[in-house]
Amino acid sequence: MMIRAANYGLFALGVMVLGSWNSKPASATLPIHLEVAMEAGVPITAPQEWAKLLGKLDLRRVRLRSARADDQPAIEISESTAGPRIKLLGILNRRNELLLPKHRFKPHDLSVMRAYFEQLAAEGTEADADLGRFGLTKKQFFAVHADFSRVVAFSTKDLTAAEVLRKLDEKFSLPVIRSKGTNSRLNRSPLGIELRHMAAGTALAMALRQEGLALRPEKPRGKPLQLRIVPYDSTLETWPVGWKSEVSIRQLAPKMFESLTIEIASHTLAQVLDVLTPRLGVPLILDRWTLEKNAIDPSKIEVKISRGKTYAKRAVDRILSQARLAGELRVDEQGHPFYWVTQFGKESLRAAN
Repeated sequence: MMIRAANYGLFALGVMVLGSWNSKPASATLPIHLEVAMEAGVPITAPQEWAKLLGKLDLRRVRLRSARADDQPAIEISESTAGPRIKLLGILNRRNELLLPKHRFKPHDLSVMRAYFEQLAAEGTEADADLGRFGLTKKQFFAVHADFSRVVAFSTKDLTAAEVLRKLDEKFSLPVIRSKGTNSRLNRSPLGIELRHMAAGTALAMALRQEGLALRPEKPRGKPLQLRIVPYDSTLETWPVGWKSEVSIRQLAPKMFESLTIEIASHTLAQVLDVLTPRLGVPLILDRWTLEKNAIDPSKIEVKISRGKTYAKRAVDRILSQARLAGELRVDEQGHPFYWVTQFGKESLRAAN
């Protein structure tokens, strides 16, 4: 390994620092190329001090140079047949601190720096790459989505959330972790909803929501990607109960817009939904948790519609509004549509993008 320093400070005299302080075999070298841009005004001994320190960390390549006006700590990760290749740009500031993406080190932080670089190499794109939804990289998100795109192949109507979770967990490649206090809710009562043929992610999110729980993919540093069952919290990003579709509603569920003549009087919301749901052509699923929180009982709320021509979706929306509810057409991870009925607000958000 060769460590070079561009013309700066002592190095302006043409001094070149060569050598290797690597006590491990070359095969153990971390696939990290580190370039350190030194600000004007760093301590005069800093380049030589940092060159020696960084040489002890088994990095594949280290280069020190003068900073340019647009330099900022950055990371660039690319794949090769030998695995990830990680390029880091760090800034050595006037306070003799090495600034790396989301991290700041001083010369005495050698062991902490070693752990940082080893973790970065071990996790590749996972450690400090741009993170998106749920704090996951794109690769991690696709791994979760692949698990959640499996289709539920069994009836759920008479099962508890715990039983649904157990059956799905057998098919998932990712581990499912239960947070403290969730077991009792999972075993509370049968769901009473049929999620067969739905994609597993949306189905599980739906089953957990019925018990005031939610599902959160997470990647703790130094631990594998996992799925965690947590109590529902509107401030916490969790796996959604369905997604917005890129296809128009009329294309996705054409039966919803077929004409019908209807008149409703002296019937409960539950009774009318039983009759109208087949006319929608997609499953209609009630957000039972929200209904219970707001004391909305479809079996006790009377609804009515004057005789006239309309279409199925409009008729359903009209009777839902009489119960302070609203519906939204969503799709699961397979793109299959369903009609989600809830009371919108901070406790029940719209479909995720």
